[in-house]
Amino acid sequence: MKKSIQVGTVLLTLLLAVMLLAPVVSPGLALQEEKTDGDTYDRTINVSGTGQVSAQPDVAVVTLGVQTEAEEAAAALSQNSQQMQALVSAMEDAGIATEDIKTQAIRLYPRYEQSQNGQGQSDLIGYTATNMVEVRLRDLESVGEILDTAVQAGGNRIESIGFEVSDPAQYMDQAREAAWNDALHKAEQLANLAGAELGIVLTISESGRGPQPVVEQPVMAADAAAAVPVQPGNQTIEVDLQVTWSIDGQE
Repeated sequence: MKKSIQVGTVLLTLLLAVMLLAPVVSPGLALQEEKTDGDTYDRTINVSGTGQVSAQPDVAVVTLGVQTEAEEAAAALSQNSQQMQALVSAMEDAGIATEDIKTQAIRLYPRYEQSQNGQGQSDLIGYTATNMVEVRLRDLESVGEILDTAVQAGGNRIESIGFEVSDPAQYMDQAREAAWNDALHKAEQLANLAGAELGIVLTISESGRGPQPVVEQPVMAADAAAAVPVQPGNQTIEVDLQVTWSIDGQE
């Protein structure tokens, strides 16, 4: 019995010694070490590519209309409506589709004149009515003729002449393809310099700038015929890509 107690005491002493000498490892540290041992380094290459395409506008956008003046508001508005109806009818007779003529603004405001009584007062002398429409012309060669028709029909205000690309999507596709080729060329060159090979595409992000309408300076109605033929010029469509590839090869 005494011998058994002594053996048990020795075993307990050895067990305590082992526990004291063993390193204390917290669960969190063990997980971190395991994660560290299993780490893999993602090797990627990120490049940007730019593609530009030049597009020639094929639509002219003209803002024109009628301005009338009268002593009474009703008279100014009535006269304006008659001239505007004649202007719209002339546009339609010239082959402009109804959906290509859109009302832009209708305004009626009083006109004042400085009083001569020396007291700094202003006298109401009448009213001004304006009615402006936006006309889309899909035949650029007809711009001069249409403007002349508008003036003869009673149009006395031409605020601006602008140009647009009616179908920018096809040009955006071309610019996007050019941007991709630019990015791919850069990525292949950089990978080759690094002694690596391109892997799969991981991410692609795009930003683009489509054709912006070009607006000419306001044109006086009396000078409309002299302002044409017009030169719409070209517009630049641009696409930027950010592409990330995985790369394989030397560490």
